[in-house]
Amino acid sequence: DKAALWNYREHASDAWTQSGYVHKLDVSVDPNAIAEFADAVMALLNVQSEISSGGFFGHIADGNLHIEFLGPDRDDYRVDELLLHLVTQFRGSISAEHGIGRAKSQYLHLAHDPATIASMRNIKSLLDPANALNPGVLFS
Repeated sequence: DKAALWNYREHASDAWTQSGYVHKLDVSVDPNAIAEFADAVMALLNVQSEISSGGFFGHIADGNLHIEFLGPDRDDYRVDELLLHLVTQFRGSISAEHGIGRAKSQYLHLAHDPATIASMRNIKSLLDPANALNPGVLFS
């Protein structure tokens, strides 16, 4: 049973990918709020007419969830943004293990206030004045 469970977990993302273009989010919320958050995610996905299917898997014990859904075009991030707003309503993190990077840099304001973002920019400038380390990944 343990091996079957791990096999399912390790191949969950592959199963979604074989079904078409998948929107993928890596988020986290308080583990005590997982059930309520999961219900809210599914409720949000179910009322979006362009969603053909969706769900999640992840590291339930630490609150990290991978939300995946099919339907919207590759460049249509409206549902992604709605889900990230939902994460902030649960006082979670818009990015768990995979970081902000390029994909979520436009949503950094959902996770941090302007002063914190300014501090992050200043630290980046101090540690990397030539902007040689991952240029444009978090800050343009």
